[in-house]
Amino acid sequence: MSPRFRGGLTAVAGVLVALVLAGHRQVPNWRGLGNTLDSGLPWLGLAVPALALAALARWSWLALTGVVIPAVMWAAIFGPAFVRTAGAGPRDLRVVHQNVSYANGDLVATARALRAADADILVAAEIPDDPAPADGAVDSAFVREINPGYPHRFPGNPGVAVWSRYPFEGLPRPVPGVLRAQQAIIDTPQGPVSLYAVHLASFRPYRPSVIANRNAEVEALARAVRADPSPRIIVVGDLNTATTDRELSRLTALLSPVSEQAGTGLQFTWPDAWPAVRLDHVLTRGFTGLDSRVLPGSGSDHRAILADLRGSAR
Repeated sequence: MSPRFRGGLTAVAGVLVALVLAGHRQVPNWRGLGNTLDSGLPWLGLAVPALALAALARWSWLALTGVVIPAVMWAAIFGPAFVRTAGAGPRDLRVVHQNVSYANGDLVATARALRAADADILVAAEIPDDPAPADGAVDSAFVREINPGYPHRFPGNPGVAVWSRYPFEGLPRPVPGVLRAQQAIIDTPQGPVSLYAVHLASFRPYRPSVIANRNAEVEALARAVRADPSPRIIVVGDLNTATTDRELSRLTALLSPVSEQAGTGLQFTWPDAWPAVRLDHVLTRGFTGLDSRVLPGSGSDHRAILADLRGSAR
């Protein structure tokens, strides 16, 4: 190859990576390929050091462009997640969420870890039984461990539970079109908060009917939020996708992800042993995200998440 074009393949590869980063939502969603790419998008950043090694081997300015272009694109997309913009100050609410996992072998340990997080509002998915069983039924070890710290809890929807230090205004309501979700008003010291506790349908690549079901639930949840007149909204739960997912953009157009607002990094939550993607989220309106953390593993296949919030109109 002419010295003038030495490193051309590296440059082309870098431009292709940058194009995928910028236009990932345009990739056809054949059998969930697009959704899978969207959720795993941060990992395309690994191409940058690989391209840098290739550029060093070629030792050319053309190859260097193949490193700089995708690096700048990755930083433009994910860099804000590492920049703190929320400011400091006392929190008004602490929200914690955990997908407990039906296969959890140590429910007591998971419950104790969650109680130690000192949440004002605690949301759990995949709990082993209903959080408010019928008369005569027996609470699970998980529920018995959680209950003493929280005077208020949601009854009803199997698999999704909410415990709160503050009372609910009326009974929780189902979210039309979302099987495992509840919405209720919580009367906090900062005023009423419309809380959506959600566990969206699982995402299974190459199973079109399952993917369609998950995507339909995202749209149904977005529709409910869009119609909600509450000035303060919190959507919390296992959404089974990342905020870069083209479908979740329906929600992120209406609400702010606390993990991104707090500037505390990418914060992957699944799988527990080696987190590679963030499936669990706190999204808000009418709040400023002060802090966002992924908590240590405690027996589930998901890590728990914590969000400290301050009401925007304090």
